[in-house]
Amino acid sequence: MSFYTHSKCARHSFCLKKPLLIMKLTIALIVLFNFQMFAKGYSQSKVTLNLTAVDFKKVVGEIEKRTVYRFLYSKNKIPTNKFANVNANNLEALSLVDELLVNTPYTYQKLENNLIVIIPKGETVADTKVTGTVLDENDQPLIGVTVTIKGTTAGAVSTDLNGVFHINVPGNAVLTVSFVGYDTQDVPVDGKNIFTVKMKPTAKNLNEVVVVGYGTQKKADVTTAIASVNSNQITRLAVTDPTAALQGQVPGATVIKNVGKPGAGYSVTVRGVHSIGNVSNEPLYVIDGIPTTSGLNDLNPADIEKIDVLKDASAASIYGSRGAKGVVIVTTKRGKAGKTQLTFDSYVGTKVPIHLPQMMNSQQYVDFRTEQNRANGRSIVLSDILSSDLIANYNNGVNTNWPDLVLKNAVQMNHNVTAAGGDEKTRFSVSAGLNQEDGNVAPENYKKYSLRGNVDRQITDQWKAGLNLYLVQALTDQGSSEALRSSYRLPSITYPYDASGNPVFRVFNNDAVTNPFFDQQNELRQQRVMHTFGNLYVQFQPITELTVKSTISPNYVATRNGIYYGPLSKQSVGGSVPTQAQNNTNDFFSWVWDNQATYDKQFGDHHITGTVIQSMQSERTETSNITASGLPYKSLWYNLGSGGSVLAYGSSYTKYTLASFTGRVNYNYKDKYLFTATGRYDGSSHFAVGHQWGFFPSASAAWRISQEDFMKKMPTVNDLKLRLSYGSTGNDRIAAYSTQANLGQTYYDFGGVLANGYAPGQLANQDLTWETTREWNLGVDFSLFNSRISGSVDAYSRTIQNILFSRQLPPETGFTSVSANVGQMRNQGIEVGLNTINIQTKKFQWRTDFALQVSNNKLLSIYGGTKNDVGSLLFIGQPVQVNYDYVFDGIWQTSDAALAAKYNQKPGQIRVKDLDGNGVINANDKAILGQKTPKWDGSIGNTFKYGNLDLYVLVYTRRGEMVTSSYDATFLNFNQNYNQMYKPYWTATNPSNTWWQPGNPGPYSTIPQYRKLDFTRINNITLGYTFPAKLLKRAKISSLRVYATASNPFLFTKYDGFDPEWASQNTYGIGVSTAAYLIGINLGF
Repeated sequence: MSFYTHSKCARHSFCLKKPLLIMKLTIALIVLFNFQMFAKGYSQSKVTLNLTAVDFKKVVGEIEKRTVYRFLYSKNKIPTNKFANVNANNLEALSLVDELLVNTPYTYQKLENNLIVIIPKGETVADTKVTGTVLDENDQPLIGVTVTIKGTTAGAVSTDLNGVFHINVPGNAVLTVSFVGYDTQDVPVDGKNIFTVKMKPTAKNLNEVVVVGYGTQKKADVTTAIASVNSNQITRLAVTDPTAALQGQVPGATVIKNVGKPGAGYSVTVRGVHSIGNVSNEPLYVIDGIPTTSGLNDLNPADIEKIDVLKDASAASIYGSRGAKGVVIVTTKRGKAGKTQLTFDSYVGTKVPIHLPQMMNSQQYVDFRTEQNRANGRSIVLSDILSSDLIANYNNGVNTNWPDLVLKNAVQMNHNVTAAGGDEKTRFSVSAGLNQEDGNVAPENYKKYSLRGNVDRQITDQWKAGLNLYLVQALTDQGSSEALRSSYRLPSITYPYDASGNPVFRVFNNDAVTNPFFDQQNELRQQRVMHTFGNLYVQFQPITELTVKSTISPNYVATRNGIYYGPLSKQSVGGSVPTQAQNNTNDFFSWVWDNQATYDKQFGDHHITGTVIQSMQSERTETSNITASGLPYKSLWYNLGSGGSVLAYGSSYTKYTLASFTGRVNYNYKDKYLFTATGRYDGSSHFAVGHQWGFFPSASAAWRISQEDFMKKMPTVNDLKLRLSYGSTGNDRIAAYSTQANLGQTYYDFGGVLANGYAPGQLANQDLTWETTREWNLGVDFSLFNSRISGSVDAYSRTIQNILFSRQLPPETGFTSVSANVGQMRNQGIEVGLNTINIQTKKFQWRTDFALQVSNNKLLSIYGGTKNDVGSLLFIGQPVQVNYDYVFDGIWQTSDAALAAKYNQKPGQIRVKDLDGNGVINANDKAILGQKTPKWDGSIGNTFKYGNLDLYVLVYTRRGEMVTSSYDATFLNFNQNYNQMYKPYWTATNPSNTWWQPGNPGPYSTIPQYRKLDFTRINNITLGYTFPAKLLKRAKISSLRVYATASNPFLFTKYDGFDPEWASQNTYGIGVSTAAYLIGINLGF
């Protein structure tokens, strides 16, 4: 007979009062949960019931909910009569079963693991010990496969290091074998004792679960544009910031490293620029349900299970105004029922400076300075160009490579230990991490200490609660802001030491340049961040179809930035100016309270899920700053009260609140036709009364064509889904109190005596309202040839209306600007993600992952019309961030002297195009030279596996971006006495048409500063080896992998500054390009 079951079954210190309070409460909750976990629980063998008119199946179902027992029975061999009343008060459950079976032809037999089998009287069930081996599609053992008796969790076991399991079952039971990424199989025992089960891979992505905001969905059921990165894709890159793992692996997300200093982090833009002006385009980040805008840099990569990116407006609309620029959802690792798993992930290595600009050597510098004097009609005698000490250095062959003296290799390391486990009632995961990254310029250093914990407790059959907690402390020594800059400014004919071997403060006759060694020792820049965040939820399920959940999510960030200029720093001019120190603090606290109810019902071929959410959010930011001078000792630099005078001070306080009401409905018919509708109503304190509330609806639909009968004849198509969505979101992310007028401090002159006073500082705009994004998205998901080829293609068009912008005002108004809704823009693009399994044999596999995004944006209107705002660089029909200037046309040559004279120029100077051909260069000859954002980027990753060896190579490219670089403005102007980047500049005997004559750029010296930043980089090369399970078994090790990684080892670009990835930040001296070479280990017990 077949058996069925009734039940589904289951160095710097802080004094921060609020974080300490949160920690105390959290520790108390964790202790409470763990006491519950290790307690025996509630009535595990006894039961209290009061039921009316119920059958046998209902009664044993209630017993299962309240006790440790699980029941197996034949659906045709149980009592069929109904019981008028079933009353039990703290009664042994099996005694109740005895009573129910009185006067029936049935009895029960108790097997191992509290398994109760209902059988006819006179029969017995053999408790068969079954041994099995589970293999993958290549006949390799699968570790951690779950094996249960069908329909119950009773006696659940997992396969060991050799893929073997042992389980005691009734002889005629059915085993259910399940593992992530493979189809679940049912295996009848039929009295046999030994089995071999070969698992079949699930069609790629079909059963993968993605987080869609306030819930999850199977990938196959998703109707919107969502991209995902899993834990393997993150950890194989050996990154310090999880954000880096999105670069090149998520079509539609542009990820840019902020600067070349340790701990600097990354910026992310989802589907291009969302607004105009100097505003953030960062998406919303949601970490285990906790919303934040501070990015992922505080997370340890080893803690992350998955990252889902909601790209289109329909997907992000569930988060309303917070999701207007996309949403990045992070799910961290959680415990599973079973033996506690311990893992240790670690890597260590070195960072090496690469792609360094080629500066002039001593001879080239002397030639350059000589040509400068020649161009300006000055003496070219060396003694009239250089000081006597520099001439002596030159004659003595001094050729100092200053950057080489300042730059060094640096250590980078990351360590993380995790413990995770639990039982059917309680599951937990805790981890601790240390990330250290030294800078390539001493004393730069970054250290991050992190603690993470989560626990989920099934309190009763209806009540569940859980806690997520994160504690992060990041300590950054940012080093000198001048050391690297000075090392590139100093000519090679200068020398750091005097004749006695002592460092010389000023080695060059320019006040802007000092010996960088002094700044490294006399300038301190330290940042200390304490970040505490988490959430606590309570969930109630009164009936199977309905779940009610309430979640509170606090978030606290305390930041302190300190700067000290010692007596021998450049800022203090070698002691002639008093020492100076600054202390800036930022105290941020927010909370979000979400209350949601979800109804999920399957009836026949119809599946409907409805969710309603009520949310409240509050943010508070306090800042303070003070600058003092004349501090007596370096050791007291943080004690500004010891200074002789206070130079500046200030403080601020802002508050922001948001209230929201949201509804979402998902409908699924036969897994073929899918529909989602969402509506969100947001109210923001950033707007005035009458404009605070906005409604943002969205809808999406999908057709799984592969489920149609006519597609069943096409076995090469595993899955084919067409998606269409439309959605709207709102944006309220403007400065607090932008709608209100304010007063600013000023000074009044009373007979030559200045007195403090106030004057209007900001113009009010009570009509300021929501910026709105409306977006169409058309997409297709596919899986072909037994999932050997799979991927997705999306095309989108996004229109942004009522753009929030600080509009410039004429001087006669008395104000410089006013916040306003000014115009409309459009973003359009195509995204492609393609995955192929090129070769798949028993021992060798080659897989390729390809990602591409092409995007463009243009301004449709501004200030209610179609007239350009040239002063703000806003042009109708053009991208919203452009470079607008004269067009470079080479260098005036000697043969062009007469023509050059008509433009008041001469040979050797920079030539620009006379676009209107009127013989005069003026504003009418300016043009758009390029855009400041990339036109497209893409990546290709290849994974090779041979036996236990694996090799991964990721190549990333970005194209179409042009910026002006302050590095070029300093080191490629040939008009100063700093050292310069070496270029074959124009001379009478070397008539270059690219680089102008030193000292003679002409009136258009800024034009060559516009540089294209196209580059291709090999982001990652990782070679790893996974030890066979048989070798690890004796050491009781479950898994062991060692690897070596080269991160960013090769960069291909025509840009000759520091690094094209962060050159757009328009600064220099902030770091250099680096390659990291690491060795690491992943160890599991």
